[in-house]
Amino acid sequence: MKLMIALICLLPICLGAQEHSTSTVDGRLKIYGGDSSLRVAMVQDADITIRDLEQLVGELPGTAFPILLKLYPAVKGRSSRIGQQFLKPEGGNSKYLLQIDLRLGRGNSFDRKKLDRVILEMLLIERSLRALPPEQSTDRVEIRPWLVDGIGEALLWRKNKGDRRMYVSLMESGGWMEVEKMVDQTKVGELDVLSRELFRASSGALVMALLSQNQGAQSLSEFLNKVATFEGEQMTLLRTHFPQANLGKKGMDRWWMLQVAALSENKLTEAMTIPETDEKLSKILELYLKDAKGRSVRVGLDSWKQVADLESEEERSEAVRPTADLLAHLSFRCFPTYRPAIGGYIALLSNLAEGKTEEIDTMLVNLQSFRTAEMDRYRQLIDLLDWYHLSSVKEESGEFEDYLRVKENLRRGSRLRDDPLHEYMDKVEKIFEKSK
Repeated sequence: MKLMIALICLLPICLGAQEHSTSTVDGRLKIYGGDSSLRVAMVQDADITIRDLEQLVGELPGTAFPILLKLYPAVKGRSSRIGQQFLKPEGGNSKYLLQIDLRLGRGNSFDRKKLDRVILEMLLIERSLRALPPEQSTDRVEIRPWLVDGIGEALLWRKNKGDRRMYVSLMESGGWMEVEKMVDQTKVGELDVLSRELFRASSGALVMALLSQNQGAQSLSEFLNKVATFEGEQMTLLRTHFPQANLGKKGMDRWWMLQVAALSENKLTEAMTIPETDEKLSKILELYLKDAKGRSVRVGLDSWKQVADLESEEERSEAVRPTADLLAHLSFRCFPTYRPAIGGYIALLSNLAEGKTEEIDTMLVNLQSFRTAEMDRYRQLIDLLDWYHLSSVKEESGEFEDYLRVKENLRRGSRLRDDPLHEYMDKVEKIFEKSK
């Protein structure tokens, strides 16, 4: 987002001197207009963002430039909107002024995620402005989308609130977007919902890869001090502060994918959901036995009894050991209610290794009944949560408009203007329509 400087007259005239205001603890952000309870809630969120950002990259000395958030009342028939301005007051005490204009929607609704993102973007811009030498000034500022998204993701992961699923999707897609292309991206508003989430996750992986380098937080701090006012290529500035990024195009993509892979992995202490546990369990519950020609054959639960036909206990133990080990490993991360069932399968394998098959059919039926009941309870819980969410929602997120846009694009197709082939097909279609 590139903001060009605009000149304004006196600050009180611009904002309305009679309006009440609420400020963050350090006074960096001041909110005008709206209800006092709404301003307090916004300020509390902003204080958390300011604190988290300083914990991530360190504090910057000097007097901060003011960031003002102006709240406007809702307009009937119009949704909430948010805008940004980079200003230079005439005759004011501050050299620069960053302003956010937020028109509220019905019932004081607004896009909280978008506002949080804009405030973070303004904080990053203000940091670069404060880091400028006193004798130097600027008429433009710009923060690329990857940096705002990436810093936001890094803040979430530091609080253990990161969403691993998007990084799994990135791994499965092989990276989706090259690093240099991502850094050069200036607009993301036109991306569909899925692409927007993939871009956010990709940006988060890049920022966290930078932070993981030697003295990464210090290097990122120095990068942020210059990035908003830097007029050259952003990749050049990035490589200046992060020598590890001087790997060439392919090398940097591979380095970035290593971070994606790390973020996509489940932690050993991270519990799986019921569907994840059941799916993993289904894949594990298979044994590999030898056929008459000595070839390895995979058998399912219905053929477990074949293990008892093996001649020696050593062969039977060897046949069940890999599956038993995988089940024991799954018990660390499975959904907690599944641990007794996993223990039951391990006990079954132990009995098979000893040649005991008397109760295997009954135990398998009981274990499958338990798994089916767990999945049924899970689906009922999801239905209940969906009902509660839909019946208690008080705000419009606006995300459904993205889906409608995708639908409209699909409906229009990829027709090219002034394309001879398409024009010919249109004429033929009209002829057949007339004949009908």
